[in-house]
Amino acid sequence: MTGPTAAEPIDVVECHFEFGGFDHRFVKGGISVYLWNLSRALRDRGLRVSGLTAAHGTLPELRRHHHVTDLDHADTVDVEVPLDPAVWPDHGPAARLTAEVTAHRITVDGIDVVLLAGGLLDAHPETFYPPYESKGRDLGFLKPLLFQLAATRYLAGTVRAGTVVHLHEPYYHYLMPAPLRRAGAETVCTVQSNMPVNKKVYGPEVRALLRYLGASDAPVAGLQDPPLDGPLERAMRAYLPVTHLYNEYPERPGHDYVSGLALVARTASALDFLSPGQLEHVTTQRDTPAQALFERLRVREELAAARDRLVVGGCAVGPAWLAADRARVDRDAVLRRRGLDPARPTIYHNARYAIHHKGQRELARALRQLLDEGRRFNAVLHCLSPLPPTDPELTGLAAAHPDAVWLSTEPIPEAELIELACSAELCLFPSKFEMDTFLLAMGEAMACGAVPVATAQLGMAHFGHTRPPDHPEATGAALPRSFRADDPALTAAIRAEVDRLLVAPPEELARLRANAIRTARAFTWERVAATFHAVFTGVRAGTLTPHRPAPAPVPPTPGTGTVRPAGAAGWHVAYRAPGARTVDVVRGATTSPLMADADGTFTGTVPAATEPAVVLLITRADGRVGWEVLDAPGAARDEERDAT
Repeated sequence: MTGPTAAEPIDVVECHFEFGGFDHRFVKGGISVYLWNLSRALRDRGLRVSGLTAAHGTLPELRRHHHVTDLDHADTVDVEVPLDPAVWPDHGPAARLTAEVTAHRITVDGIDVVLLAGGLLDAHPETFYPPYESKGRDLGFLKPLLFQLAATRYLAGTVRAGTVVHLHEPYYHYLMPAPLRRAGAETVCTVQSNMPVNKKVYGPEVRALLRYLGASDAPVAGLQDPPLDGPLERAMRAYLPVTHLYNEYPERPGHDYVSGLALVARTASALDFLSPGQLEHVTTQRDTPAQALFERLRVREELAAARDRLVVGGCAVGPAWLAADRARVDRDAVLRRRGLDPARPTIYHNARYAIHHKGQRELARALRQLLDEGRRFNAVLHCLSPLPPTDPELTGLAAAHPDAVWLSTEPIPEAELIELACSAELCLFPSKFEMDTFLLAMGEAMACGAVPVATAQLGMAHFGHTRPPDHPEATGAALPRSFRADDPALTAAIRAEVDRLLVAPPEELARLRANAIRTARAFTWERVAATFHAVFTGVRAGTLTPHRPAPAPVPPTPGTGTVRPAGAAGWHVAYRAPGARTVDVVRGATTSPLMADADGTFTGTVPAATEPAVVLLITRADGRVGWEVLDAPGAARDEERDAT
């Protein structure tokens, strides 16, 4: 295998389970559009770019719209896959995964896209992704795993030495970096979404399949977490799954699990993020309920060890949005077509229907309260869903105020969304659980001149809305970060900030709007491609320049607390934390709030328990979250609790 000369352009393969952004008929998610925009921008810089994906049973449809070339590639995947007995109790210790894999190529806008077909790679042509409820029941759920195997084998036999394979979403490529490195390729792995940082895969499966791909299973060694059995650790493990920040796994002898992200961090040439805030969140979990436990997890150590390979390639706003012109949009006509009054200010929200992730429960409640009280405005709410939601909050809002609320769950063409965003004064994005990494829809709305009211998530901070309102470069208003499924504090904050901006002086809104447009329009695909060009050059030459996060802010001062007997009622808990918004006693997945008094002391009585400690979850006024452990009456403080 020969490598390229220094004068030759870099070969880049953009590889992901889904890559249909070249044709809207084959788009199932945002990563697909990201890949196509990035591929074209890299091509425009002179890189040799191609794509690799699964065919998903779409070859007949592709042949109707594109010229498809059948390639001279035939591969038989045939392997025993160890199965996690906790997930697949009725399928035995292993399943045989087989497929006769063929390769097919289309060329769109000068870019070759190779599609692998055969076996499960052709399953689920309507959705591409296996339904989540098939996990543990239908072996068709292993389709993404088959793609990892087929794609790795295809690339190992076709790429030139020095090729950069750009992989997306670690959960869909954790097996690939090690064998591709052995084949002479460099791998840049982009973390596309904020899954739980410890999302794990079955250890025996990983070791067996790495060996099948011709790689050593040595990278898996030592990735298991240490025992997490102290009082605080047990409390965090029981509670954290409800925050969407952590998954719990049934560890037992012979059935181990390893973090997919940790494995990728250990084996990739570079680990990439969509924004500086996303990198900071993933690598620190700072000020979230998961931070204290994260500091004990193996994935934290692997991310720290990879700090010289962490980069921010970024993301961008599409060219149609960057070219949007509010002055050319007939706002009156756009709003009247939806039954809305153009004389009222308009609020815009565009997201998939994800009531917790996108904060849509709190959004609906806050807007309902304002409208019920007589505040006059329009709400344009696009909550994309494959089926009409029966959500009582959103549908109840629309039913109660049909003259003020336009709710749609259907796909909407981009040009129509641009018109709606250009017709809005504000855009509302109260995302929760730090699950958004760049939040493209927010940048799109800002590029159209909608002033943002959005959560102060680290992954969204690049949009400037977290700056103080009087900052010369402020773009909007920040809402506190939220890690609760039902958060009245977020509802109250949405209501307060929307109400404030609806009556803000015109000159203030004009300043924020100008800043929002300027900020959003700086996120171009040309800039992203230039950054990736430097990353790809760096990994090939061994001169990669990592992203260095800013120093973390000073943590809040701990409070002070006591627990004393309260007779038959149990224990009386008192905790003084001026500046805290809430203090909750945590037991299992449930919380019990303590009552606050005027001086910042939180008190309450809780049933006595066998655990020798009371575990508190403290939420500060700015949304920062931390833990505290108080000794129960008669319990001796042990070294583990001292360490917390």
